[in-house]
Amino acid sequence: MLAPLNSRSLYRRAAFAALCFMFSGGLADAKATYTTFVAGFVRGINAINSVTGYRGGGDSFVRTADGTVTTFAVTEAKETQAESINNGSEIAGYYLDNSDAGHGFLRASNGTITTFDVTGASGTYPVSLNNKGEIAGSYGDDAGAHGFVRTTGGRIKTIDVPGSSDTQASSISDKGVIVGTYVVDGRSHTFVRAADGTITAIDVPGAVATDATRINAKGTIAGFYSDSGGTIHGFVRTADGTITAFDGPGCDFIQPMGINSKGAISGYCISLKHRGHYTGFARRPNGTFQTFQVPGGGTRTMPAGINDAGVIAGDYAFGNFLRFP
Repeated sequence: MLAPLNSRSLYRRAAFAALCFMFSGGLADAKATYTTFVAGFVRGINAINSVTGYRGGGDSFVRTADGTVTTFAVTEAKETQAESINNGSEIAGYYLDNSDAGHGFLRASNGTITTFDVTGASGTYPVSLNNKGEIAGSYGDDAGAHGFVRTTGGRIKTIDVPGSSDTQASSISDKGVIVGTYVVDGRSHTFVRAADGTITAIDVPGAVATDATRINAKGTIAGFYSDSGGTIHGFVRTADGTITAFDGPGCDFIQPMGINSKGAISGYCISLKHRGHYTGFARRPNGTFQTFQVPGGGTRTMPAGINDAGVIAGDYAFGNFLRFP
């Protein structure tokens, strides 16, 4: 049976699976303010600062800007895992049944839940929801892993990069453009699928592996790539195909987790010099890179997303946070 192809397994598979060391510290963060709370593990934030994620005890949650936390679960599910929230407060994710098979769900803003599966799949794992209600994700069958997109009307289209042994979608824009990764000869590459189904392959020049994590409304992609020495760098690719690599001070491994419509990126990074520490970062569209930690938050600050106002949501050692610029 296919293991869950959620965003955590996808993003960490190529760059972080063998790593168990991270670092703290960073540039001054005097202007930012923080709100902390305890709800679970954050997976996404929308334009009105509502946050969604999963609790690890079988259910998921949504936290509104006023601090109200609502838990929810798919009926009879063993585990419900929210993955993405849009500006209409719809939430997409997957749930596990008693045999640990994954199935997709879409939760409306009023709490109504619709479940779905890719026909013939052994597991269906949505990871991204756009503001039109279109959903992208991955599924498995006897032939391997594949991507899919579900339209607002419920129609599902499958995605396979020709020649790939493993295709996984990671993000969908409001224009229906999808990014993800595919594997050829054991190496990870990035693809962009236009709304009409046209697929374009992408590799950062000189990269050993390239993984896209997010795409914004303008078609700008954020992701990471590894070089021949094993260092993980971040990259940005604009809609015209221009690729810009980036690193941060003290960062040997970069993990972008969100990009807003202005091109600001959030994520976390690590250093080989310090073990057991995670630090967050915010990269502005002009390339300015700033690391940060939740004040008094221990050794782990891990952003999960950023909205157009620059508000970042994520997890820290003792719970969850919102960072206001």
